[in-house]
Amino acid sequence: GRTSPPIVDIAQVRLDASWYWDSQQGVRVNVPNGFRPGHRLTVWFDIKGDSKPDGHYQLRLVQKKPGVKFLKKLQEFRLGGGWGHSGQKVSCSGSEGGAPVVDQIRRGQRSVGIYLDLWYCLRTPTAGDGSGTWRAAVSVAKGKKADMAPNKRNWSPWVAGWGPCDPSGGPCN
Repeated sequence: GRTSPPIVDIAQVRLDASWYWDSQQGVRVNVPNGFRPGHRLTVWFDIKGDSKPDGHYQLRLVQKKPGVKFLKKLQEFRLGGGWGHSGQKVSCSGSEGGAPVVDQIRRGQRSVGIYLDLWYCLRTPTAGDGSGTWRAAVSVAKGKKADMAPNKRNWSPWVAGWGPCDPSGGPCN
């Protein structure tokens, strides 16, 4: 059964590797009761393998104006900062520029996709010819209520930084 308050309950988190030519990692978060004004979505990242986050991305959702169906997105990425919300604020984008969440978010929308070049955001050289690996922990909070996946500041399983081939089945060269 679910143990989190429904307003912040996380149903699923999906972590995706990039394809070999493109450094863009993906995090998709699903909440069954939808995102609302006041929600704060935080994703902590680890690439070093220790228990401390190397950085975190935060998305805060606020109401634009009464009656407007799309929410305003306040996005930031911070280096360090541990499990809190501090750390050095740095620019962060996907592989083609742009904010990690480019799509508009409707009030009540159940899924949000975050796409970023994690190595650029963390100011870390890429893993060269290797696939690189990363893991994450996700929190959805509103007011004093929060849910975390995995629970209790644990990390997800490791994810490859880059997948081996084109998702459309094209050549791998």
